Amino acid sequence: MKNWFTIAAVIFFTVILQPLFAQDDGFDDYYEVVESASEEMIRESEFHIPSTPAFSLLGVTPEMVTRPGVVQDFKVDWRIKNYNLAPDLALEAQPLWVLYYDRKGLDAYRKATPFMKTLSSLSLSFGTAKMDGLNHFAYSVKLNVYREKDPLADPLLIKNMANELAEIERPIKENIENLKSELDTASSRAIRLLIREEIFKARELLNVARRDQKLRLIDIQREYMEANWNSDAVDIAFGRVSTYNNDLDSFNIEKAGIGMWINGSKGIGNNGLLTGIAKLKTIGENRDFMLGLSYRFGGYRFSFYGELVYESIQNLSENGFSEDELFADKYARDLGNGWTKFDEALVGVSQWNLTYGGDFRLSNGILLNFSLRTRLDQNLKFKKLLPVANVTCLMR
Repeated sequence: MKNWFTIAAVIFFTVILQPLFAQDDGFDDYYEVVESASEEMIRESEFHIPSTPAFSLLGVTPEMVTRPGVVQDFKVDWRIKNYNLAPDLALEAQPLWVLYYDRKGLDAYRKATPFMKTLSSLSLSFGTAKMDGLNHFAYSVKLNVYREKDPLADPLLIKNMANELAEIERPIKENIENLKSELDTASSRAIRLLIREEIFKARELLNVARRDQKLRLIDIQREYMEANWNSDAVDIAFGRVSTYNNDLDSFNIEKAGIGMWINGSKGIGNNGLLTGIAKLKTIGENRDFMLGLSYRFGGYRFSFYGELVYESIQNLSENGFSEDELFADKYARDLGNGWTKFDEALVGVSQWNLTYGGDFRLSNGILLNFSLRTRLDQNLKFKKLLPVANVTCLMR
């Protein structure tokens, strides 16, 4: 009976267990897999998803005081109009990041000079929107000139994730190495079989540790984003707008104007963010200037905001259409943000916008942004109430 038991044990080890231990223990593979997972999470640690600059230039974003920020992904914005997805959309990408650093990996980015890191935030965006009865097309260039926190190069986030990897891996690896040393010096076949079974159990423990580690990495990412969602940042941007017709028998396009702006944010405590913007746009011979301030309260997953915006407007419909305006017959005022050309400023006015709204991250890559914009004249009398909402999606 003992002989049969010994033969069965040998067959079991040879056929079932031996192939498992004949291969490498896979620690290097394990480290690479979890390191890859941590790198992917670092890439997806955006504190917020900013509105596409082309939409900001056109003035169809829910917030007029847009937040500065960087997203290292292709991004698309949809404008929601009359509770339906309108055919108004904008695309944004960072060419240097996509063509170079995204291919080289995070190590290349971490070793880059501050100038190159800033340059990698350069984004190009394109967008279309129908406003005041006219089709608009805009493109914009934006550069993030200051970031208090950069998840891709932040040593704290990287160190925390690396420490977690080491703490989980080290005891299991040491245990298996010790068991392998005992296996080499075992004096009998029965003891070697027991040691191999212990190694098998340790490898199973390693699989459990892998799953736990992935959950822990998610916790580290969430804690980091919660702690830094309102970090300071400054953006500068420039763009150009054109209007065009979409008739079946002809296609005409007209240069409408240019715009430029600077916006910055300053964190207040753990849950507050103060944001300001100064924007100048030129339409034909007229110049419009905007100055705004907003306060946002919440966190990285959702926040609510109120903003007050002052506008000095020279490009007014009361001045009459400019002789250069090709699409005057299509004008039908709605938002009142259109880039239609009017005569030089015979009449110039000031107006205020009081906006309150919020944004909610449906996931790490999808943001719902909404607001209710109250327009007031220069004497703070009510003129118009405008609901605005957009959906932003990172193309991961």
